[in-house]
Amino acid sequence: MEEPSVVPQPSWRVIVAIVSVGAGILLAAFIGLAIVEAGGWDIDVSAAHGAEIGRTAGQVAAGAPLDDNRIPTGVVVALSIPLWLCLVAGPIWARAEGLEWRRDLNWGFRAIDMPIGLALGVLTQVVVVPLVYIPVFAIFGEQDVEAVARNLIAGVDTPFDVAALILLTAIGAPIAEEILYRGLLHQSLVDMHLDMGRAGLVLATCASSLLFAASHFQALQLPGLFAFAVIAASVMHRTGRLGTAIWTHVGFNLTAVVTLLART
Repeated sequence: MEEPSVVPQPSWRVIVAIVSVGAGILLAAFIGLAIVEAGGWDIDVSAAHGAEIGRTAGQVAAGAPLDDNRIPTGVVVALSIPLWLCLVAGPIWARAEGLEWRRDLNWGFRAIDMPIGLALGVLTQVVVVPLVYIPVFAIFGEQDVEAVARNLIAGVDTPFDVAALILLTAIGAPIAEEILYRGLLHQSLVDMHLDMGRAGLVLATCASSLLFAASHFQALQLPGLFAFAVIAASVMHRTGRLGTAIWTHVGFNLTAVVTLLART
């Protein structure tokens, strides 16, 4: 008789999640910096997490201006691939150690997840995020929240760049990030604090959402990203399926991209 698999402890799963994020950021940074130097580009503000560290290092070393010789969007997507691989590698490793994705990560999809998730993602981008920034602007004054996304859009010169941008926003980021942040990290934190009841759920949601927002290395975007992450975690908890959170992420990202593309 086959013995039942031993589920990895929640604390171990949290460590795996954090290590996956850190390894992905560092790997993407080193690879990104090498590619950027080889291509002769000035390093621009991008939406690729790991490229942010490479961007800072390159600017300090070369004194490169932000807007000259901008990296093509297709290259930015390529810089994101090492990060995505690391984000997914953590849950795969945990699965090899006995974690079951359907049970422990809420892995699952239903047809209803698509319309619900897309609608919620659009609503979050159009309504919730602007509301979040009302008190921020009241305290710190008006800020250019769209600068990062606009710089990324500015690198779109060819149909290939458009396709790469869709890959970045609608496929790569939603799948990889939701598996890691809402699936492995959030659910592990929930399991760690089961004895705290609803307070434990709130704590897990806030902690995983804060790490998600902070990992983008964009201080100005942190409040909006945090709000989105809280909504994504909440809808996953409500439906019991990671698929709803993934589709919410798709709707959130695509709304920003389509809006900015329409303005160019």
